[in-house]
Amino acid sequence: MEIQLGKTPAQLLPDRAVFLPKSQTLVIADLHIGKSATFRKRGLPVPEGTTQSDLTRLTRLLDLTKASQLVIAGDLVHSADGLNASTLATIEEFFGSLKIPSILTEGNHDSRAWISRRKLPFQILPQLIIDDLLITHDPADLPAAQAGIAGHLHPGVRIKDTRRSSLRTPGFFLKANHHLILPAFSEFTGIHPMTLGPDDQFFAEVREKIMEIPPALIRS
Repeated sequence: MEIQLGKTPAQLLPDRAVFLPKSQTLVIADLHIGKSATFRKRGLPVPEGTTQSDLTRLTRLLDLTKASQLVIAGDLVHSADGLNASTLATIEEFFGSLKIPSILTEGNHDSRAWISRRKLPFQILPQLIIDDLLITHDPADLPAAQAGIAGHLHPGVRIKDTRRSSLRTPGFFLKANHHLILPAFSEFTGIHPMTLGPDDQFFAEVREKIMEIPPALIRS
């Protein structure tokens, strides 16, 4: 589905990504690589393989869009505890194998993991501008007067199912037509239910397509 961020076209894609056709840029947020390893280190029995599953999805999106660059809007990694030798090797191998440049706008989890101190095959910036859009991690850093993209919040909504039940789903939160908050790319994350204002929209994946969720179906 194509939307306008200010004056810039953007394509919302299934699998929790946005594509900017003008610059051929694929943007995702909140991969949280190493989260399952962090939990296991703390004695919690969580499954392995979540990182590889997320990276396989990312590879598929890069192939599908034929993107010329990849931007991660923060929280590539989850914590310093999860950055064991195996996790670091996975990161180095994946990004080192890409034939396009990758840029990380450092998120709060990245900074707490001191990722900027490591020698990794991608550029790390606090924020950047592409196609007149400011891309950063925290939506609070998006200026009111400028269109932009952020992550951090893991947006979702509760969709009315029956009178007493609802379904929770992640998705894209578009605030006042110019600030797009991306869903967490990693499937091993929770969601933060969003409250929509009169000028806001929410888009979610339904049967492998992106659709706007009517406000009447969203349970507050």
